[in-house]
Amino acid sequence: MTSQVMDSKQCANEDTFNEPNASAGFDPPTFKEIHMGSFDILPLAVGHMIGLGAIGSCLGVGLLGSRYLEASARQPELMEPLQNKVFLLVGVLDGAFIIATGIGLWFATANPFKG
Repeated sequence: MTSQVMDSKQCANEDTFNEPNASAGFDPPTFKEIHMGSFDILPLAVGHMIGLGAIGSCLGVGLLGSRYLEASARQPELMEPLQNKVFLLVGVLDGAFIIATGIGLWFATANPFKG
């Protein structure tokens, strides 16, 4: 076996040390390929808007209902005045979720950020 060691003069004359990927047909990635555009993550943002809004609304309604049942079990005479407030707050919580869902679906279909 012979060793193929080249000195610096031979390396400068050899064609093997030119652009390593030029002969393989490799094109460098463009700026768009390197950096993900802001519109590529729009479905992810819409999913988070709808999903996190739904989770928050469900947790809020659940906690509100459980506290209402505790309060009416402790003081049954306050059941009717509290019931009006509970339904009002449940409507506000669900309204916030429905508004977030509407805005998210608007972003998903119309894409208002596209220039």
